[in-house]
Amino acid sequence: MEVKTQVNARFPRPFGRVVAGVCCAVLLLGTAACTGDTDTPEASPSPSPSASTGTAATLDAKPVPLQVRVTRVSGKLSKSARTSLEHTVGRTIGAYFDDAFLGGSYPRARFTDSFSAFSTGAAKQARKELGFLTNARIGESTEAVLPKQKKAWLSVLAPHKVAAGVTAKIQLVFVADRGDAPDQQVLVTGRLLLTRKSSGGWQIFGYDVSRSVSPAEKGASR
Repeated sequence: MEVKTQVNARFPRPFGRVVAGVCCAVLLLGTAACTGDTDTPEASPSPSPSASTGTAATLDAKPVPLQVRVTRVSGKLSKSARTSLEHTVGRTIGAYFDDAFLGGSYPRARFTDSFSAFSTGAAKQARKELGFLTNARIGESTEAVLPKQKKAWLSVLAPHKVAAGVTAKIQLVFVADRGDAPDQQVLVTGRLLLTRKSSGGWQIFGYDVSRSVSPAEKGASR
């Protein structure tokens, strides 16, 4: 039986102005977060050359690259700027995937440090929801993880030909080797809201994430 859990978007108060700006992008681009929304964009994103491949000890030596693609822009953004954005935002999203799900040494009990890619306020809130936003629920009973799919589609607000905010629609699929117990396939979907950091790069300041677990196909973790 498939088990589904969901955590709604969180918007820390210190980032109210940024939230407003990115929410405008969400509304303009038609990608407002909806509970239970699991639709998939028509076009599959191409691999980003900068995408993180993860540092986890997995069941398969073959890396699974994070595929990142800018799919919608409100405003104007050059081709080179899109490529650069895919690179930098991909690093942030890849860091979250690794910190929260794919990285570390399994069996793994500690997940409170899974939010290096988050703003201070968002990380504080996220630590209260480890069961939704990380692999904490099954970490101690998991021997290894095998990433299957890592994707992100970016909707960008660029009012002055420069990206001011990003809404990333994410899809992460991995298999958890549970040892003597049946393997499980975990699907993480939803949206991440990102803003620029003063020091450069991007950070996650809001999220709307669904996590579902189902039995893995026989031999999926081999």
